[in-house]
Amino acid sequence: MQVKARVKDKKLVNEKRRQILDGAINVFKKRGFHKATVREIAEEARIGLGTIYDYVRSKDDILYLFFENYATTFFEKIQTEAFQVDDPVRKLEMTYRAVVEAIMELEDQVMLAYTQARYVRKKYLKVILRREMEIIEHFQKIIQEIGTDPDDSFLEANFLVFSSVFGVLRRWILKPRFQKNEIIDFLVRWQMKGVAEGSRQGAKSMRRKR
Repeated sequence: MQVKARVKDKKLVNEKRRQILDGAINVFKKRGFHKATVREIAEEARIGLGTIYDYVRSKDDILYLFFENYATTFFEKIQTEAFQVDDPVRKLEMTYRAVVEAIMELEDQVMLAYTQARYVRKKYLKVILRREMEIIEHFQKIIQEIGTDPDDSFLEANFLVFSSVFGVLRRWILKPRFQKNEIIDFLVRWQMKGVAEGSRQGAKSMRRKR
């Protein structure tokens, strides 16, 4: 789904929308989506109030663009990471680590995604959820390469995606005690241990079925 712009220059549209999103993120952090106004976003982005409507039609468009950018960032990350790695276990570890690192780096955006998702319009939400499913399916494919049962692989893929935001959602209690790299290493180590165990159980189940 595309957000329409009055301006036809795609490069300029992308640049201005990036500027608008940067401003919106700061405003949403302070005020939340519901209380934020387009005027405040325009001021934070240093774009004229009239000009901002050349690139978006409403505050809902801005929120959708935020989620689209958020999902695209992580989808591109998992597609490019470990692309040439043959070993599925190593591939999964590298991909999961890359996602967790990106999430920890963009922690404010991740928190916004979780706290402001309820304001996304249904027509936009369907697109966002479809993109999230692509991320889950990518992880599921790698897990199946390891030899995990198909049903279990779907659950594991979902849990990997969910667990990747653990460090951000619990940052209020973790930050005073742990460095980012310590949280990342723990998540990767713990999750890979679970995948390995799931793979062993899946192999046993497959042998019993035979």
